Amino acid sequence: MKSESSPQKPVMISQSPLMVELNHKAKLIGRTNATVLITGENGTGKEVMARMLHYFGSSKENPMIAVNCGAIPSDLVESELFGHERGAFTGAFEQKKGCFELADNSTLFLDEIGEMSLSAQVKLLRAVEVGSFRRIGGREEINVNLRLISATNKVLCDQVKSGSFREDLYYRLNVVELYLPPLRHRKEDIPLLVDFYKNHYEEEYKLEPVTFSTESIELMMAYDWPGNVRELKNTVERCLVLNEKAEIDSASLPDSVKAKRSFVSGYTSSNSTKGFINIPVGTPLEEVERRVINETLSSVDNNKTEAAKLLGFARKTLHNKLDRYAKENYA
Repeated sequence: MKSESSPQKPVMISQSPLMVELNHKAKLIGRTNATVLITGENGTGKEVMARMLHYFGSSKENPMIAVNCGAIPSDLVESELFGHERGAFTGAFEQKKGCFELADNSTLFLDEIGEMSLSAQVKLLRAVEVGSFRRIGGREEINVNLRLISATNKVLCDQVKSGSFREDLYYRLNVVELYLPPLRHRKEDIPLLVDFYKNHYEEEYKLEPVTFSTESIELMMAYDWPGNVRELKNTVERCLVLNEKAEIDSASLPDSVKAKRSFVSGYTSSNSTKGFINIPVGTPLEEVERRVINETLSSVDNNKTEAAKLLGFARKTLHNKLDRYAKENYA
């Protein structure tokens, strides 16, 4: 669990229309206490977006409480969320406040919510529904007023179907969904991000100013960044730390970037190249649509919300088509 006590404005470096729209939505949402679910791949900046929502809210002077749900042992989840009284169990030598209580009149950020066990989801659901809870071993019902933000790199609606995530909790958390696109879908941001992190590490490590060569930038633009912004940030840091010249050339880049290899979704196809699908003349339109839908889903790690946006469908329309394909295959 960690808190952010400073009201300093978080930075989201972007000129992408997708991100400009997201930033605008964050400002609108920030005016309210609406519950938000932030989705997207690892490294896309979900916690930065959570901090932006907190910053634009009325409680930004209070610390945002962040919890990584995937890092809490299952037997400690309830204590971490709701706290415990002294003597509640072996080892409970003193009273402890949980993250719900610490986030009163502020923001509670539950990261990696998709990793939470079903038993913990039941306890979380009640607290979200009624806005109150009891510490372990306590009798007092504690009421809290907080903004709840959750984040996940998983497709929760698919987890609901598989039974690994509660449907009622999903709808409680997903009042407003903000999907953060992967870096490969906003490559116009790469030069901005490189420059931002270059300046950051030059200042942090007190390094002499350097530049990235045109070729190195071109290679970074051609790479798909499966680790997203986090991978790019680490790459820039590595280049600066190991650099001895006034210019960082292509030879300084990691082998994966120099080779322009892409490992996104583990997806390969003999009939498709990066961003394109080869379809023979005369292919029935229904089959063309099916292939375009399947390839688009593969490109966004099966995120149906994002696929529907790219395809120009309503999410319900996409689900109906997928259900029809499944029935046809079964038949």
